[in-house]
Amino acid sequence: MNLSLQEEWNNVEFKPGRNRDAAYDLAVVDFGSRQSLTDLVSDRPAAKAQLADELKKLKKDEDTKEPKTIRISYEGKGGLTALILMGDPGAYFAQDALRKAFCGVVGVEDQSREINLSLRGLRDVNAKTYLSWISSLAIIARFRSEVYGKKSADLKKLGAVTIHYQTSLNKRVAEECISEGRILGVCNNQVKYLADLPSNVLNPRTYLTKVQALAKQLKAECNFIDRKQLTKRGAGAFLAVIQGDLNESGGIAHLRFKGKKAKKKVSIVGKGLCFDTGGYNVKVGDYMYNMHRDMTGSAVALSLFRAMVEMDAPYEVNCYLALAENLISHEAYRPNDVVVASNGVSIEVVDTDAEGRMVLSDTLVMASEPKPDLIIDFATLTGAVVRSIDTRRCGSFSNDPKLGRLSNEVGERCGERVWNFPIGDDYNESIKSDIADVRQCANSNSADHIYASTFLSKFVGKGIPWIHIDLAADTNKGGLGLVPTDTTGFGVRFGLELIQSFLK
Repeated sequence: MNLSLQEEWNNVEFKPGRNRDAAYDLAVVDFGSRQSLTDLVSDRPAAKAQLADELKKLKKDEDTKEPKTIRISYEGKGGLTALILMGDPGAYFAQDALRKAFCGVVGVEDQSREINLSLRGLRDVNAKTYLSWISSLAIIARFRSEVYGKKSADLKKLGAVTIHYQTSLNKRVAEECISEGRILGVCNNQVKYLADLPSNVLNPRTYLTKVQALAKQLKAECNFIDRKQLTKRGAGAFLAVIQGDLNESGGIAHLRFKGKKAKKKVSIVGKGLCFDTGGYNVKVGDYMYNMHRDMTGSAVALSLFRAMVEMDAPYEVNCYLALAENLISHEAYRPNDVVVASNGVSIEVVDTDAEGRMVLSDTLVMASEPKPDLIIDFATLTGAVVRSIDTRRCGSFSNDPKLGRLSNEVGERCGERVWNFPIGDDYNESIKSDIADVRQCANSNSADHIYASTFLSKFVGKGIPWIHIDLAADTNKGGLGLVPTDTTGFGVRFGLELIQSFLK
């Protein structure tokens, strides 16, 4: 599948105004503005009576903020689905309710359809938010993973969707909301598409081809630092992981974009392990299944980069993708090996299955070189973070307390929630080595997410604010927020808002 903006995912059009011939109606209203719902069905007597009955059942409860959904059947085809806001439930729960209410209407279907959407009665700040979210949902709901063989013949081409929207927002503001929502929807789908590809389809070499094609489309610079160049740089941590790959395909893809009004710099880093066997500390049973998704951090980083380019963000953006496979061979690295990273820090290897922090260490050194105002990295790094917070949030770890606190606030605000953990200080005691500058892992893995992040902090340039996102929520059974699939695409929306908030 091509990674352009012209895919089936994007075959959705938004038009201002109402189409009387459209078969479906959607609406988001505040409880106090429910008269706007009656206006939608004023020419449908039976539906109007049914709506009146449903509204009578809804009593405003001062103790609940949960949105309520009502559905009204029209005499003919279609009906009204309305999400009624009873207060402020917070972004995550509002998105969850929106997905459950609207996904079946705007989602996958082989027939083209036209839909009326009303946001009348919402305050402008809420109208902008919900219009952006619905624009994303209309793209996200149409996502389908790549399938192969006879199964591919069963897939029907997605029909076009036209959404006629009514809102009190002026046209320019509404169009900006729709544009941002569409881009974030497409970028969320891109994360899921890449993460779902099997490892025999997406390996470091084929992944690089896709990255280069996308960079060309975006008119962004793209360079690849291969094994030979990594050797010249003395990137011993990265090289240790890929020395077991006899195809010699691993390396770091570096993309660069400079916005027209760029005054600040940001580096985005992603772990791109296209498959992780665990190396000599081999994974067993279910732990190796789904390890083709160990590159999800790089998919988030690439898609966040894409979103920032598409939005012409006012920054110089450098994106670094650590593309590799952690394989088993007679050349593979082993526990107790000692290697030296490109910043001169020596590392005592403890566990070859902790390869993510190894490839990220040299990549973070490189990401520090432009002296950015912020580094953000994404990685499916540890099982410990999942054991700590499950898969509804991601873990955040930062060398800047203000940035760490901001990550919690941003997550709650945008619906992609994180939980900030401590790093450094006394945690350094557990990763001291007798023969090297640092141990790769602590003896105990009970807080491995904290020790891994403490380890990574030693490869970030001095004085550079940095935040690491451990992607516990890269998959969540039944979806998450706006996303209905188990593969969530978490991170693009969060990353964009965190960068904007921190660098403003």
